[in-house]
Amino acid sequence: MSLANIPQGQFARAWARSVRYGVDPTKIPPAAPVRADELQRRLMAGRRLLESAIPFIDHFYRTVESECVVAICDADGILLASRGERLPDELLLQHTTPGVSWHERVFGSNALGTSLAEDRPIHMVGEDHFIREFHGMSCAATPLHDPSGKLVGGLAIAAFKTEHSPYMLGTVMSIGHAIEQAMVLRTEHYRTLLLQQKIIETTNNPILITDKNGYLLHLNDSARDLCGMEQAVHLKDIFPEKSAAFVALSQKREFTDFLQVMNKSGCDKKQHIFWDARWVDDPMSNQSTLLLCGRDMTKYVRLERTMKQAERLSTMGKFAAQIAHEIRNPVAVIKLAMQLMLTQEEFSEKSEKKGEMILTELRRIEELVNHFLQISKPQHPQIRECNIVQLLRDTCALMQGAFLQANVQLMERYEFEGGMFVDCDQLHQVFLNLLNNAIDAISDGGQIEVVVKRDQEEPDFVVVRVSDTGQGIPEDRLQDIFEPFYTTKSKGTGLGLNNAKQIVEAHGGDMEVESTVDHGTIISIWLPIDARKISAGQDSRLSTE
Repeated sequence: MSLANIPQGQFARAWARSVRYGVDPTKIPPAAPVRADELQRRLMAGRRLLESAIPFIDHFYRTVESECVVAICDADGILLASRGERLPDELLLQHTTPGVSWHERVFGSNALGTSLAEDRPIHMVGEDHFIREFHGMSCAATPLHDPSGKLVGGLAIAAFKTEHSPYMLGTVMSIGHAIEQAMVLRTEHYRTLLLQQKIIETTNNPILITDKNGYLLHLNDSARDLCGMEQAVHLKDIFPEKSAAFVALSQKREFTDFLQVMNKSGCDKKQHIFWDARWVDDPMSNQSTLLLCGRDMTKYVRLERTMKQAERLSTMGKFAAQIAHEIRNPVAVIKLAMQLMLTQEEFSEKSEKKGEMILTELRRIEELVNHFLQISKPQHPQIRECNIVQLLRDTCALMQGAFLQANVQLMERYEFEGGMFVDCDQLHQVFLNLLNNAIDAISDGGQIEVVVKRDQEEPDFVVVRVSDTGQGIPEDRLQDIFEPFYTTKSKGTGLGLNNAKQIVEAHGGDMEVESTVDHGTIISIWLPIDARKISAGQDSRLSTE
């Protein structure tokens, strides 16, 4: 066909392109579909288009009564999906074979190819088609665009000419508009999902999602780090069965700020996590999921506990400062008088023993008064360079006699090398107190282990851990062990651990106790490698007060 024989009208340019492409109008070309891997690539690239379009073309094809084929292709005219098997086999093959190209260079001017080429809705009836085999067809097509306006594909309805309807083009355009709106919604939904996923994965708060039976569907990195849940598959692998999480699951209830104390994976620290439990119902799938969002409140719990303790200590300090000197002076006079009487006067053996007993008790009163004075004055470490490992070795060597007498085996493990800037004298007092407590906790032989290592989570801190295999402390009494005058010893003052904790906190560190009855106690101390920064900060605060 020459250019001179091209009919005029709205498809003149499409016919001219068909002639230039060399399409034979007298026969259907033997068009082979693209390779399977290429088709799969195009299907993946157009998955959002297909996900939006398939529900509409399925609904249309189920409800339409005329014989037709509904087809959808990508921007290059490659057929991605179709519905309909009511046309003659030769045409059916071209209209319904995935991977076949409906570009004008293959089939000449046709509704789908020309709609893509000219980026406009088109309705071709009979001889509007370039290839004569299609002259008995009525085809309407419209281009499809993504939310940014980019051409991503086309939609077409093909029917026999006898089924022709002037409403066919309007139907195609309506379906096309619905598909484009669905792509907008899917794009926004996809962006929202991406944002939610990004928030879930980047937040420091642990997040868990389970199905209605408690099986884990998703947990973020923070949750994995918290509980070490690589092997966890069910809620029972994380929470005890009597926890609020299980109540929320079994009774489908919602909770806010329920506390769960958890051991952080890979370390001995206890984490105080406040959890929220919320149910999410999906009316489309009729499914429910349980969302658990946690917040690590460990620092706030410690701070609240420290503030309460500081308030009590402040009151105790004022009280101690007022009475310590009042007690100290008469006790000193009584002690001196008793010593002079024992040295200068003659007593019976029985009376002398009573006098010695009086002196012993007076010394205990002096010791108690000195403890009062320690509470009443704040701890100000004298920071200097110190080898903490050598300090611990020396302290343990000093107590070798006590270890042998108590039939206690001492294990030392030092994994930290290097100097620290701390108050050696104050820490020596702390370590003596901890080792004495450990010996007292072991009734008939046992083991004490001393460990020094750098904290993996906070490399600027060193962890000193003293553990024993003694009788342990009941869980309901653990929270009171740092309280002044609280003791489980028959002759203890209850001020040792309190004073030790004050010293550690004055260094900018922290102190924790874990214990199990009949299994022993672990006391962990976190100390900054360089406490000069803490000391400088305290001095600057004091200078402004």
